[in-house]
Amino acid sequence: MPISAQTTLGIKDPVPKDVAPWNNNPSLLDYLDSMQTLERKVNAPFMMPIAAKYRDMGTMIEGKIESGVIKKGVTYLMMPNREKTDIAALYGETEDEVAAATCGDQVRIRIKGVEEEDILPGFVLCSPKRPVHCVSAFEAQIVLLPDLKSILSAGFNCVMHVHSATEEVTFSALLHKLEKGTGRKSKKAPGFATKGMSIIARLEVTGGAGSVCVERFEDYPQLGRFTLRDQGQTIGIGKITKLITDSPAA
Repeated sequence: MPISAQTTLGIKDPVPKDVAPWNNNPSLLDYLDSMQTLERKVNAPFMMPIAAKYRDMGTMIEGKIESGVIKKGVTYLMMPNREKTDIAALYGETEDEVAAATCGDQVRIRIKGVEEEDILPGFVLCSPKRPVHCVSAFEAQIVLLPDLKSILSAGFNCVMHVHSATEEVTFSALLHKLEKGTGRKSKKAPGFATKGMSIIARLEVTGGAGSVCVERFEDYPQLGRFTLRDQGQTIGIGKITKLITDSPAA
């Protein structure tokens, strides 16, 4: 989509054919207006990964609400420690307090019941009626990127980034290779995988507490998609397809 900010070509009106005869795209604003709105999980149980924490007249946390609604004065659950957490004050993108916030909102929350030093990266504030899963192993569909420098096989270690969590993981088993184009699973488990391949694998959390708060991608996309990094490079992107084990509450 050709765009010129200096001449404003392609922003409000499509680029004229005499300027770019090969272009059949609409203008930028027309394209943005035609985009479908995201499907927000407003009616789903509340979940919010904690992106930041600090002290300001109490314990403050920040994050983006990934599902459901949060209300001031209601008690929620801090996972994975299962600490009951009361909402003392709720702020949106301004300094003014709000009574409630919904899926998609970026919020700041003053909480009671949990101290700032007890909150670690990867913690999730959620509804006590449906706590986020805390697992030590899961299956995932993974695309291996060109930056993968070696052959990947069972026992391969790397670092996983999922929502606000960073955990060391190990490939415990390669389950299937996916055919390009069709996505069909191989009947036989591959012995190894290389860059450019799509696979289904079982991963185990080996760092930190040995578990991580996640969900299946099809249930909660933001809590089920992740990246894998090794030696300073992003080597894979994936989505969680199956939760294997639930870890006991801390």
